[in-house]
Amino acid sequence: MAERVPDLLLGAWRRASIVNEDGSSDTESIVLWLQLESAMVDVRIPADMEEPSACEASTGHTTCTPVETGGDGIRRATAEWHTRGSDDIAIHPVSAFPEPGLLEWNEDGSVMVERAPSGAYVEEWHRVPRSADRLIEHRTDSRHRLYAAGDLAVVVTDDRGDDGSPFDVAFAICEPVEARSRWRIVASTLPGRIGEDIDVGL
Repeated sequence: MAERVPDLLLGAWRRASIVNEDGSSDTESIVLWLQLESAMVDVRIPADMEEPSACEASTGHTTCTPVETGGDGIRRATAEWHTRGSDDIAIHPVSAFPEPGLLEWNEDGSVMVERAPSGAYVEEWHRVPRSADRLIEHRTDSRHRLYAAGDLAVVVTDDRGDDGSPFDVAFAICEPVEARSRWRIVASTLPGRIGEDIDVGL
């Protein structure tokens, strides 16, 4: 059984920005990370995406050191993401997590800054309110699974054959409509599915 991450890391996190070492930045892409007690799913959809292979999306699990408060009053921890296991699903060769992340939280834990030890990037993440209240991972089988954090869900479907076509795997970000009676895809690694109603089993 994988070790539970600290409470400060739980929930749904939307990336507000990334600033790279070369000065380039991105505030437009859709980047969502759902962190459950150990399991995680990370979906990165470029703002100018033209085909699914441009996305980076993966399942896996997270390990994290205990949160410590420094002399400056800032809470810090170091996290690592493990996405290369035989049980994990990725829509793109997994290259997104070559380094651990040095994490810092603001006073109420709603904003987290992640830095690469090498200085390669700085990301700012915002936690979706109340998203740590309900954390669910459900697997129909090894190729079909659901991750939920509050009122956000990611449905992962991997129907790839031997050719490994990216058009046969999907990471769909879903939100509830009509008082949670139905769920709707609001973003997807397959853009043609946006707006589709889906039964997530919640």
